[in-house]
Amino acid sequence: MTKKLIFLLTFFVSCTYAQEITETNTDSLYFKALDLYKNQQFQKSLDLTNKGLELAPDYHDIRILRIRDYWALKLNDLATADIQYLLNKASNYPNVTNLAIRHVRLLKDPQTALVFLDKIEAKESLDTNLKILKSQLLLEDHQKNKSRKIALELFNDPNLEEKNRYLLQNILKRTISNEIGVNYQYIYFSEDYTRENWQTISPEFQHNFNRTAVIARVNYTDRGYDDGILYELEAYPVFSDKVYSFFNVGFSNGNLFPDLRLSSSIFINFLQKFELEAGGRLLHFSEQDYFSGIVGLTMYQGKFYLNGRAFIGPKRKEKLTQNYQFNVRYYLKNADNYLFLKLGTGISPDETTIFTQVQENPGLNAYYSNLGINFTIGNRNIIQVGGGFLVEELSSNQDGNQIIGNLGYRFRF
Repeated sequence: MTKKLIFLLTFFVSCTYAQEITETNTDSLYFKALDLYKNQQFQKSLDLTNKGLELAPDYHDIRILRIRDYWALKLNDLATADIQYLLNKASNYPNVTNLAIRHVRLLKDPQTALVFLDKIEAKESLDTNLKILKSQLLLEDHQKNKSRKIALELFNDPNLEEKNRYLLQNILKRTISNEIGVNYQYIYFSEDYTRENWQTISPEFQHNFNRTAVIARVNYTDRGYDDGILYELEAYPVFSDKVYSFFNVGFSNGNLFPDLRLSSSIFINFLQKFELEAGGRLLHFSEQDYFSGIVGLTMYQGKFYLNGRAFIGPKRKEKLTQNYQFNVRYYLKNADNYLFLKLGTGISPDETTIFTQVQENPGLNAYYSNLGINFTIGNRNIIQVGGGFLVEELSSNQDGNQIIGNLGYRFRF
């Protein structure tokens, strides 16, 4: 009895469904398909929308529902044809633009997505989020100049939200293929020191491999009594729009720079405008290793970049060296034009040239400030000018002063 009942029910449902498929009333087909869609019976809904469009190709609501069925069934390529049809035949029909925008975000092929955006833009201006999306798609399609142009225009908007500013900074970094540059540093020591002034010149070359920037750098320093060279290789892999990292390896003959220098940090964006840094620095001198832990927090507020960092370690002569610093940037026009200020106590291991002084006086205090400007000339030339002042304890009752000047130039191509 039970088997017969199940058979009869199955037969009844099959007949009912067959009757639905043979339905010729397009309105009836649409509402039945809509009910099936709401009940997540996407394939059955799709069958009905197919039938409806066979009967009435210009029934736009049925086509829109079929697009939603395609999305639910992960058939995005099929949805593409329907959205193109609507954009060509019924671009002003309600929800067509919103459907196209959503579809752009689902497409994995940047060229196809850009075609959709161009059709939307021909009808109405894109909002900020869609312009950012277009810039990202152009970058993925290797159209870096067009991507950069859009990103720069958006970055100059004083009302831009912090979360978007962060995204645009990452885009702008990736739109540059190659850079060559050189930085010159001069350190003047007051008469309290028994040493000559120091000079350092650092040429470098940067190449961006898709989402990873790699920099090769040579640091030559002349300290009067001796000179030395530090070779560095640096990389900034970007894992997502919210996570990237920093790696650095350097080596020298050990006279003035560490024999080996290893650095690593990871940066995580959260709550749209904050960025957390955690990492470490390892310096190897002769047969001794020195490790520094680092933690930092950055906030993007309007045109301001506000950053606090702390370096703890290494331990030297029973003293734990510490560096605390506060960094500020105020962007003038875009990510390459800004004023910067740095205030700190102690000397961080990232101060490659002057950190060796910590080895000499690990337990004494130092206070450091630096002010400067980074600006562009044209689209390819970047110049940075900065000046700093460092006060360092030489003994318990004597301080030494240093004036530090920096001049840098970079060329993009």
